[in-house]
Amino acid sequence: MAGVAGAAMVWATAVAQPLQGFDAGANVPPAFAVTSFYDASPRLAGAKPGDLLKSEPVAAPAGARAWRIMYASRTWDDQPVAATGLIIVPVDKATRPRPVLVWAHGTTGGARGCAPSLAPDPARGFLERGGAAGYPIDIGTPYLQELLARGYVVAAPDYQGLGGPGVHQFLVGDTAARGALDAARAARRVRGSKAGADVVMLGWSQGGQAALAAGEIARAYAPELRVRGVATLAPSATIMSPVVNQLFRSGTPHVYEIIRGYVSAYGLSSDLLSPRGRDLVEVAGQGCILEVFKEVGHSKEPGVIADVTDDPAWTAALERNQSGLRTSAAPVLVVHGSADGIVPFGSTELYQARACAVGTMLQVDRIEGGEHRSVIPAAREGILHWLERRLRGEPVKSSCPSPG
Repeated sequence: MAGVAGAAMVWATAVAQPLQGFDAGANVPPAFAVTSFYDASPRLAGAKPGDLLKSEPVAAPAGARAWRIMYASRTWDDQPVAATGLIIVPVDKATRPRPVLVWAHGTTGGARGCAPSLAPDPARGFLERGGAAGYPIDIGTPYLQELLARGYVVAAPDYQGLGGPGVHQFLVGDTAARGALDAARAARRVRGSKAGADVVMLGWSQGGQAALAAGEIARAYAPELRVRGVATLAPSATIMSPVVNQLFRSGTPHVYEIIRGYVSAYGLSSDLLSPRGRDLVEVAGQGCILEVFKEVGHSKEPGVIADVTDDPAWTAALERNQSGLRTSAAPVLVVHGSADGIVPFGSTELYQARACAVGTMLQVDRIEGGEHRSVIPAAREGILHWLERRLRGEPVKSSCPSPG
């Protein structure tokens, strides 16, 4: 394992590079239109986390059924929220309860219209933003056909504030984790799903942090669920990095999503922002991540004018969202590319040190030359096999140093 100093150097180098997957010259599609389905249900009052508030069928792959759902969840500080997402179920003659796979998606943005379940034909295999479809965000679930063929019920939460009402608490790990676990609960309430209590998590980027946090809170928050494994792709596991001030001043569009979400979630000050930065935070709430990136490039005026670590409240909020400070209830797999220019591999090295120190069963697979997006297809066989082994209760390969 590389030392903290080495990980910091990798992170600092990545911060200074152009962002993979962002093209300042590309057209920016608008966020999806929010339909009436996403209006909060009056039944939210008194609903328990995971209660199904409403559902509607959507097109599904051959051999499956799918629903768009709204369900009850809670933020990190126990405020009730209406969350949305998808449930996809194989059509077969299963007699035993099916395992549930929760897909925690990567960054889409902060506007309600950045919810993946809003897309036309959302219950599909992973589809990158743009392309022939012209979608503003990534939609779909990686490895979907293989997952359905193996008998999984797939639950794909949008996250609080995407689709449903409220300010999206971007990278507030416990809010996203609760939404993910509550999506698994909601899957069990969909008639005919045969969803059981065995749950595995699959998360990428922002969703990697959500999946890791879900593993860490599962026993306390959802004790009736048996979380068997947490597989992550390039997870945003380290926010409070050694170069956090450099990151916040770098013009990275995700910074304005963080600021908007953290100010709302924790009541933090926005005094670190210039007038230009305040405008960018507004953009972060009105469009998806490509729109924020495009707007950042329109001016060289700095958006962040103070070191975030000068504010103790900000420092505490960032620190509490570090993955690996709590022992995961289930074994963890991290697959990460060495050439990732969005979430540097150094983030995982720092997470690894924390997670191993608290006793998490952790396996880290480094893909040489892998980038933030290329890691998804590259990891397919390894992740599917790893998840199957977790459901069978087989031993876990550890990347942690041996004690003593």
